[in-house]
Amino acid sequence: MRKLYFDCTSGVSGDMVLKALLELGANAGEAEKLSLPAEDKSHGLHHGHHSHRSHREIRALIQRSDMSQKTKDTALSIYSVIARAEAKVHNADPEEVHFHEVGRAEAIRNITGIAAALEDLDAGEIFCSELHDGKGFIQCSHGTIPVPVPAVMAMREVCDYIFVTDEVETEMVTPSGLGILMGIGAEYKKDPPSGTIVKTVTVKGGRDIGKEGLKVSLIEGE
Repeated sequence: MRKLYFDCTSGVSGDMVLKALLELGANAGEAEKLSLPAEDKSHGLHHGHHSHRSHREIRALIQRSDMSQKTKDTALSIYSVIARAEAKVHNADPEEVHFHEVGRAEAIRNITGIAAALEDLDAGEIFCSELHDGKGFIQCSHGTIPVPVPAVMAMREVCDYIFVTDEVETEMVTPSGLGILMGIGAEYKKDPPSGTIVKTVTVKGGRDIGKEGLKVSLIEGE
């Protein structure tokens, strides 16, 4: 059986997860069957700097696509986790909560790409290490917010992962990164599971925090 192990001691974000899965050899072509509105394809954003799609709208986009049911289900599961966290932060209905960063076309492509890549890899079990996050404050669509960011804090309350605070003055765990791990059913495991490591890749995100990066291993074992 194939297994995946995410070493998140240098943080985790959506773009890092997608990049790692592709470098492991996954084919995310199934996600290309998702068609986004024309304005997103040309600009990647709308309403100026922010996307304001609701969870309901994104779910409809995914459900009516021609992607496989398994890819759809995984993407919907990830968005459901993020929606519940955002709803708690903003005291809103999870159905109607409006996404900013994760509502952008690029983020939707990342999440559906991850779902497609996971289906292609066909890992029977997925695990993750402890998650290291930073501290301080960051700028986002809501202004200046503390790290760990509120959506991540809301997710931390409903998962059993182990979190460690590093002496890094910025965000290391993004809402999409944590939402992906929870949405794909990753289980905490201190060390990689037993088996033969087929390949390990290490990838960095868009923010250079002076750390090694997200390390993901593909393991074959019983």
